[in-house]
Amino acid sequence: MSRRSVLAGTGIVGGSLLAGAGCGDAPPPSFYGVHQSGITTPVLPFLQIAGFDVVAKDRAGLVELLRTWTRAAAELTSGAGAGTTVTFGFGPGLFAEGRFGLAARRPAELAELPSFAGESLDRAAGGGDLCVQICARHPTTAHDAVRALVSAGRAGAVLRWRQVGFRDEGDAADPVGLFGFRDGTANLDLTRQEEQAEHLWVSDGPGWLHGGTYLVVRRIRLLLDTWDRTDVPTQEAVIGRRRDSNDRLELPASHARLASPEANGGVKLLRRSYSYDAGADPNGLIDAGLIFICFQRDPQRQFAAVQRRLVANDPLKGFSQHLASGVFACPPGVRRGSWIGAGLLGPGSGQ
Repeated sequence: MSRRSVLAGTGIVGGSLLAGAGCGDAPPPSFYGVHQSGITTPVLPFLQIAGFDVVAKDRAGLVELLRTWTRAAAELTSGAGAGTTVTFGFGPGLFAEGRFGLAARRPAELAELPSFAGESLDRAAGGGDLCVQICARHPTTAHDAVRALVSAGRAGAVLRWRQVGFRDEGDAADPVGLFGFRDGTANLDLTRQEEQAEHLWVSDGPGWLHGGTYLVVRRIRLLLDTWDRTDVPTQEAVIGRRRDSNDRLELPASHARLASPEANGGVKLLRRSYSYDAGADPNGLIDAGLIFICFQRDPQRQFAAVQRRLVANDPLKGFSQHLASGVFACPPGVRRGSWIGAGLLGPGSGQ
């Protein structure tokens, strides 16, 4: 499967992917490696993230889908597309009884997230058997890549939902969000291997996931029309930081304090979130917000625990609505000659 054939399958043979070449000083991540790209690799400014329902009838069909996607992803992230990242995740439904014989291999941590007070989730806009995250330096690059994967996998999976995101380039650690404040300042420190081992990479449970991680994605609408009518001192008290300097305010009831590791038993998340803009709603209000993305070793102990605390006390909940959600197990990286999920489904995988 050549790179051109991947794109030609959807009629995408223009120059958009060429725009991704030669940008930035860091060497582009490869699709192959110990860990999947798009997790600890540098954050890119444009996002396409999508959930899929598997329609393959049997295990062989699922394997063929994952092999096809592996070949396509390797091509899409090489050559002119170097710098683009593709990250795959497996949802809880993939392990359901009576589907692909994987029930006994589902990690205990891979369970649907609990319901949280105040959320209004559209089930069709979240969840799914598989998730694909694509990050790129240009929006058309990300768009073309997700289309190519949808087309290449059409016999085995159908698109369930898709979200499109953006963030300022160069603000990898803590980008300025639509509220005008920096997001994720208390992020996991990727320069410290011990933090990654403790909070990010899986090293227990089923062997097929060792070296992988868990992805939580949430679509959060930010009530910008209400926020924009709120004075800056009140905004700063809600967030818990100065808007101009990002200096932290010692306010125990602020969002920054309630979401911090010190307020949550030392729990840390690797946040890689993006903004989205969906235009206007039927009431003439701005429909935009946050595609919250985080990676962690245990979504129940990490994300869910922090979210429960926020639901109970966070003043930011008056300015936001959680609309969609998903949790996925992201297997380790792929070695050349293999395919994503081979440890789970391939020969010698325990089945």
